[in-house]
Amino acid sequence: MVTGARAEAPFVLPGAREFAYAARDGAAYSLLVHIPETPPPAAGFPVITLVDGRALFAAAVMAMRLQSGRPGVTGVAPAVIVGVGYPGEALFDVGRRSGDLLPADGGADRFLATLLDEILPWVGRLAPLDATRRALAGHSYGGLFVLHALFARPEAFAAFIAGSPSIWRAADLLHAAETRFTAHHGDAQPRLLVTVGGDEQKRQAGDSPERAARRLMARMHDNAAGLAQRLSASGAAACTFTVFADENHISVIPAMLSRAVAFALRHTGTPGECSP
Repeated sequence: MVTGARAEAPFVLPGAREFAYAARDGAAYSLLVHIPETPPPAAGFPVITLVDGRALFAAAVMAMRLQSGRPGVTGVAPAVIVGVGYPGEALFDVGRRSGDLLPADGGADRFLATLLDEILPWVGRLAPLDATRRALAGHSYGGLFVLHALFARPEAFAAFIAGSPSIWRAADLLHAAETRFTAHHGDAQPRLLVTVGGDEQKRQAGDSPERAARRLMARMHDNAAGLAQRLSASGAAACTFTVFADENHISVIPAMLSRAVAFALRHTGTPGECSP
């Protein structure tokens, strides 16, 4: 009997593939796509689209596989997961994501159009997708982008998940978009999940004065909670606000993704329940 380790082999995420994608405007993206091995429902698979795909994709796929493996317990069925990222190995491409995810200079509008008019139809040629069960999720700048998408194209997705949205980064633009959205919303309420880590705004023992000042300036909890409460009061969105205790701006990501999967694939929370 031979003991010990054998030659190593690359770990492959079952059902996942990576594609190089060139948009019509010449922008290059890396698309990470997970397609369930089960037969699709008659209407097609639900689909969750993630921005910052390199950072979020693997955890979201594992959360979906775990939860959909016990549908009697979780109420979650298999779904297609699409991670939209950028060429290279960096989890977050700082320059590219700023141009795509922030509302300034029309960048978020352009990227949203690329998602809706190009990328999702292309993924639909790989596997049938249910157009009535689409979700969009993002973290930080990605969470801000999700809010922008909600206000600009509320009909485009059935569920929006804004994780730790960096509202401070474009507060005036976002507030103006929110005002237009609430003033002209229809009877249908998009579902919105807003999440934040419980430690994102608190001063930590090891904080430098500069870091502590940045936490106060960003107001991650207060901005997210205030937005969620306003949207709930307006009746424009069916909103859930969740604080993950003891999590910071980075450690909160897996918790957010696990909740995002449940929120997108089965309705969790009561519409209008936006208090921490």
